[in-house]
Amino acid sequence: MKATLVASVSATATFLVAGSALAQAQAQAQASTGGQAQASMALPGQADAVAGASDHDQVVGRLAVGYMGRRTLQAGAQQGATALDPVASVEAPVVGIRYWINPLLGIDAGLGFVVGGGSWDINAPGGAGADGDLTGAAAFLLHIGIPLSLTSAQHFSFQIVPEANVGYASLTTEGPTNGNDIKDTGLHFDLGARAGAEIHFGFMGIPQLSLQGSIGVRLDYESLKTEDEDTYDPDTLEQTISMWQLTTDTYDNPWNIFVSNVAALYYF
Repeated sequence: MKATLVASVSATATFLVAGSALAQAQAQAQASTGGQAQASMALPGQADAVAGASDHDQVVGRLAVGYMGRRTLQAGAQQGATALDPVASVEAPVVGIRYWINPLLGIDAGLGFVVGGGSWDINAPGGAGADGDLTGAAAFLLHIGIPLSLTSAQHFSFQIVPEANVGYASLTTEGPTNGNDIKDTGLHFDLGARAGAEIHFGFMGIPQLSLQGSIGVRLDYESLKTEDEDTYDPDTLEQTISMWQLTTDTYDNPWNIFVSNVAALYYF
């Protein structure tokens, strides 16, 4: 598992650095031709954007804060009908920042986390009460991306975003006998890219507010484990799951503003 994780992290670094190098090369090529602003790559049927005329151009050099598009981590491995299944899901929505270095190249970074626990107590007549600990949870999710704005016009920016997420979740539950604790953990890694639009609300006089909608492809890897740590038994029962998938996906459709959470950004 360590070898797989090291290889995945190495692939992420290579992928993101390559995206950054491509963006910088395009920016230098624009500068060498004497252009004062981004030379837009026109979409089919669309004329080149006028330099400095779009909402996107107005937010270059400004910092945005918003939801970065992932929120769920899995943890634990339990016996299912025919195989092991994940025990639980942990919600840790990623909140982060976006900063456009120039009209072409930006940086995304975000963090999601959750920490919690507690206890319960029953006071019964005759000293027949009981007490115990609630399930303790700790999880974090780290996001990094390199948004590339290939063209923009008025309130619209067409973007490609190479990105990666790394996360870890841990749930500790007090066992029913012998004071043992059951620990469920999960390691998550994904690497992918998405393409779509960032729509600014300049038509309502607030170009600082934007929504994102895109489609993409992503490679996911999960390593899940359950450990039954018996206080009176030196042997610890372990159950593990390792799984991966390559998938296409949709990301945070702007029309979801009416039904669920939205990938919204606000530029300051």
